[in-house]
Amino acid sequence: MLLLNPRQVTFANTMWEDVAAVVIDRAAERSILDWTDLGPYPVLADVPEQRVAIRVVQQIVRDDLAAPRPGDAGELTFSTAPAGADTPRRRLRAQCVVLEVSHELSLKHGALRTVRFAALSPDGAADPITTEPADGTE
Repeated sequence: MLLLNPRQVTFANTMWEDVAAVVIDRAAERSILDWTDLGPYPVLADVPEQRVAIRVVQQIVRDDLAAPRPGDAGELTFSTAPAGADTPRRRLRAQCVVLEVSHELSLKHGALRTVRFAALSPDGAADPITTEPADGTE
């Protein structure tokens, strides 16, 4: 999921401005495929373990000595709405741990910081990302 319009993100009670994009990737950490003797194609597929990774790409316009560090943990929160749609804004939340912080400097894009997170499930069974209306109503 690529979200291009959340301009602000909050991580561990710290607001980050000038966010260019939030990317949510989901991957099978372990997958199971099973075949029968009747042909070359699988007849069963399952993904019992999944990984949810989140990347926040932020434009850096001034020095920032309080950048997150690998191992920092907290709630990541941001609001978004589909561009050009009449649907209401949604707030996404996830408990996360910082895995990596990297920086890029170019004439075309300026200074960018990318923070890569692992999203954590509250109990191992629930999706680590929750959504709710941004205005607090359901």
